[in-house]
Amino acid sequence: MMTQILSAWKQFPRQHAQLRGFPSGPPIFIGGTHRSGTTWFASMMAEPGLWYIHEPFNPNKNIWSQGFTYASPSCKRSDIDSYVAAILDGRFRITSITPNTHHRLMPLRLFRPPIRRTMIKDPLACLLTGYLAEHFDFQTLALFRHPAGFVSSILRLGWPIGDLIKDFLSRQDLIEDHLHPHVDLMETHQNGNDAAAATVLHGVLNLVQWNQLQQNPRIVHYLFEELCEHPIESFQTIFHEVGLPYTEETRERHTRLCMNGSIDPGDYHTHAVNRNSAAMADSWKRQLSGEQILQVQRVWDRFDVPLYREPHWWSTMPSTERV
Repeated sequence: MMTQILSAWKQFPRQHAQLRGFPSGPPIFIGGTHRSGTTWFASMMAEPGLWYIHEPFNPNKNIWSQGFTYASPSCKRSDIDSYVAAILDGRFRITSITPNTHHRLMPLRLFRPPIRRTMIKDPLACLLTGYLAEHFDFQTLALFRHPAGFVSSILRLGWPIGDLIKDFLSRQDLIEDHLHPHVDLMETHQNGNDAAAATVLHGVLNLVQWNQLQQNPRIVHYLFEELCEHPIESFQTIFHEVGLPYTEETRERHTRLCMNGSIDPGDYHTHAVNRNSAAMADSWKRQLSGEQILQVQRVWDRFDVPLYREPHWWSTMPSTERV
């Protein structure tokens, strides 16, 4: 660790200059559920000089206590407002994963950096997408993933399902604002950990996020699978739309992040970012059984989200093999 700290101090002048010279602009918020590709998306966006904040609303960081916090955009929450304002002001640097910030003795942790532009990525704040877009000057980008892709990833990793559904059932504001038509479905699957229960969890999270998009036209959304199909061209367009510089070095970095990974998602650790993007988009077709895929489709049809409805989204033929 001491070697890493010394290296961080040696790199500090260059990093300080990158941050100070980065083009200014409104902060960027990347929303989307967990296992929807937000880590990969944010890594594609993380240009040197952009101050990258990673999951500040994740309770595991021991700063914010509740996971999947929800607040109606029509209300004001002073606790959320003061926390986000402090993050944008360069405080809570422990939440940054900008290079050379992972130890408290590194200079970018000890001294407030000259931040010109901030990016926050946080799937644990996906239910705050509308609130943050309404009350802060964020350029808000929301990511959606195929329900079978989400389900496949959750089941492979053994992540909680039923406990989260129970938690959402206990949130009266969420029920009243968004989820009241689905209470019976949620209660049916609140003790489940199978494909159907995982699809209910996916539907709940994405319905709330979709509803908030409809209430705020400034929020831009993307489909993970469409980005994976043409990642270089897609992100060049996104960079232009949000006002980030796109250089030859950016293109080379994007190529490494999209083309160098294994085609087997089982080879990736939880937050891996070097991926074979086309293989990741289709991974559920190799991991779920035909019966599970039918389960996912039937449950997803219960939610009023107009995404992933057309038959081609449910074809089990890999996209690279379609004519």
